[in-house]
Amino acid sequence: MVLLKVTYRLRAHQMAEFEHIFADRILPLIQAHNLRFQGIWRTLVGEVGEYLELWEFNSLAEFDEQWRKLLQDPQLLEIFQITGPMVEGERFVLLEPALGAAQPILPTQ
Repeated sequence: MVLLKVTYRLRAHQMAEFEHIFADRILPLIQAHNLRFQGIWRTLVGEVGEYLELWEFNSLAEFDEQWRKLLQDPQLLEIFQITGPMVEGERFVLLEPALGAAQPILPTQ
């Protein structure tokens, strides 16, 4: 398994518009591509307008194939015409499990 961590910033006055576009247009597109999108978070305390997305893939090869298909989708390219100018400092990081297992560690009782 690999995780894709995407981070970026938005100007405070663009956050509501971006979130509306993400919810109404990007999420349905993600679902149509059958991607395992884990979620999107925004910073609660700290840098205003900072966002984090997490995506899950079975392998690096699956990431490469599925991500390429998503980024070539004409609907997404149209959305990027609107959201692209809003986004600053995009950063993409691929992560792999460090302990050989991708299972959550549960607290002991």
